[in-house]
Amino acid sequence: MDEKSLKHYIREISCLLKDYAKQAKVDADHPKESDSADFNDGFLMAYHQVIAVMKNQAPFFDLTQEEINLADIEPERDLV
Repeated sequence: MDEKSLKHYIREISCLLKDYAKQAKVDADHPKESDSADFNDGFLMAYHQVIAVMKNQAPFFDLTQEEINLADIEPERDLV
């Protein structure tokens, strides 16, 4: 896989993760009657951890937040 394809893959995965994380935040903040609040909170924290690690590791690979499509999300602000 060439570098361009790899960056495109990372951007696409990041976009999907952000969408899933944002939905997990909604579910945690407004659980349905049939949902477990602990499950929803745990699910949200998993996305928080994944996105935080991706953002923190990007500079070590000479990638910017924009290149990995995560400049517009802050786990401590948006996923807590």
